[in-house]
Amino acid sequence: MNEQNQISQLPKILLIEDDEISVDVMKLFLKNFATVEISLNSEDAINKVKTNEYNLILMDINLGKGLTGIDLIRIIREIPYYKNIPILAVTAFAMKGDKEEFLSAGFDFYLAKPFTREELRATVKRFMK
Repeated sequence: MNEQNQISQLPKILLIEDDEISVDVMKLFLKNFATVEISLNSEDAINKVKTNEYNLILMDINLGKGLTGIDLIRIIREIPYYKNIPILAVTAFAMKGDKEEFLSAGFDFYLAKPFTREELRATVKRFMK
């Protein structure tokens, strides 16, 4: 199988994250495991989900200026294709009650930062079945 076919068979993930260091780490963790597109803000993320079909979305909660991840998931879930696509909260928010808040807001899973490459890959793999 050639490299282009291998790439096209990888899951297509949208990473919504405003911190460039986190983006670099996540891209490194998912290299050769998934095709990753990046949105650095909520406005770009909305444009991407309206024009692309992703297999999974990884989303930070604190996106700097503009909408939060909680605001953004409500908008994304209104798009018919994304009603049942896994959207995972990947965030440094780890206070008591945060996980429950994010899951009740519509996220399918919560992964607290920092996490290992293996934890991220296992989580993505779990939702790609």
